[in-house]
Amino acid sequence: MRWRLGLIVIIQAALVALLTVSVRTGLMPLGIRGEWQWLRLPDDVRLLWESFALALMAVAAYAVFAGVGWRSLKGAARRRAEGCWLTALFGASLAVQAVIPTGAPYGYGLTKWSYVNLSTGATGYFQIARDRAVRDPWRFLARYPEWIEGQDSLHIGTHPPGLIIAQCILLRAMERSPALSGFLNDHMPSSVEAGFRLPEGRDRRPIRRPERAALYATALLTLFACAGTVVPLYLLARAAMSAPAAWVAAALWPLAPAANLFQPDADTSYPLLSTMAWALAAWSTRARSDAGRPSVRGLALAAASGLVMAFGMAFTLAFLPVGLIVAFVIGTDRGLSLPRRAALILATGLGFLAVVLAGWLLTGANPFVVWSWNLHHHARFYDEYPRTYRLWLWANWVELAIAIGQPTVVWILVGLLGAPRAIPRAVWATLFVLMLVDLTGRNMGEVARLWLLFTPPCLIAAAGGFERLDGGPIALSSSTALVGIQTLALQAMIQVVYPV
Repeated sequence: MRWRLGLIVIIQAALVALLTVSVRTGLMPLGIRGEWQWLRLPDDVRLLWESFALALMAVAAYAVFAGVGWRSLKGAARRRAEGCWLTALFGASLAVQAVIPTGAPYGYGLTKWSYVNLSTGATGYFQIARDRAVRDPWRFLARYPEWIEGQDSLHIGTHPPGLIIAQCILLRAMERSPALSGFLNDHMPSSVEAGFRLPEGRDRRPIRRPERAALYATALLTLFACAGTVVPLYLLARAAMSAPAAWVAAALWPLAPAANLFQPDADTSYPLLSTMAWALAAWSTRARSDAGRPSVRGLALAAASGLVMAFGMAFTLAFLPVGLIVAFVIGTDRGLSLPRRAALILATGLGFLAVVLAGWLLTGANPFVVWSWNLHHHARFYDEYPRTYRLWLWANWVELAIAIGQPTVVWILVGLLGAPRAIPRAVWATLFVLMLVDLTGRNMGEVARLWLLFTPPCLIAAAGGFERLDGGPIALSSSTALVGIQTLALQAMIQVVYPV
């Protein structure tokens, strides 16, 4: 078995090297030429080798931590030990994702923490919150169904108001708390502070200290959400796998390329919610009475899953397929009778509707009208920006593989091909839904960002492959380090969240 593990690591290293060379030399297109491609960094940007070395050291330290954690859980997987290690994993995830951007070329690291959420070309939600909604958020929400009708087919027109309102809340909080605003302004890294100068030079509008604090807080909250995905990911995997296997799945997340390159874009925070919804659904099927019926606890967990999805729908309609995956996870559990599965799915739906209707009653904005206009604008996108269906049908999966990390994909293939029956239902449900999304042409391009909230279950498949070959701490540390190296390499060559 040792030689197999060694061969796996060699293949992983070769794939990372091949990808790096292909992107660096331009042999690999970053999309479909003439339709959509991620941008390469300009030739005149310079890499600060001292900062790159620091980021590389952080990746190495995290890789060692991942191996040590696996060994500890392999020896004694008690609940208390699991809780301690999971807490430590969250801290390590937070630390390494905060350090990785420092290894980017000058102007493309932590600088984006200020610039991306301020720029209309990259997001635009902050501008609307500042200019239209912050003075009277309730009035803005009440009129949102009419306002969204006239919006574009890009970021604003295709999203519910959640991100705009989140920016309103942060802006108002900073305005009302000068102490908090001052603390954030005085303690933000110099590279983040430098990012505010670029927009000032372009629109000649000064950015006030409370606004700076709100943008910095947005980046911090996004970082916490992205790093915190390790917790529900571990719990989702743990619902069907051993503690060491669940650790492998969760430990692979913090260094995944897409989870790092797209920060502080809001898309990196969505995996926390999607994975939480799936974890609650998976554990709802395990909470049974002695007769094999779903207990009150199981029904409550299912309802909580619906609640989380409803909250996510305030930000993006991508949570519609998340709900389909939840239905698959619950509906395919043969340990429950058909009526009991139906009861859990009904509880999920009731939890979802309760939050949606409460939001409607509270704000006066009909969410179903908002969502219908979001879908309408999304359909317009491909009329305005035509794409070749047959090309993106395959390009999407290539991009998804790179977004997850080539070393992780190797373990995924080992799991899916070598031990398909050992792979949890959540993984197969996610892959099936992604195939549906791909075949229906809902997403043609940018899937590294758009499918980011669906990537955590793929890491569970990687854990299944790792467990099948009886991988050890060295194999896990090596694979994790290679994923981090791929992330650092891509970060030094391409840009994905700066405005095009």
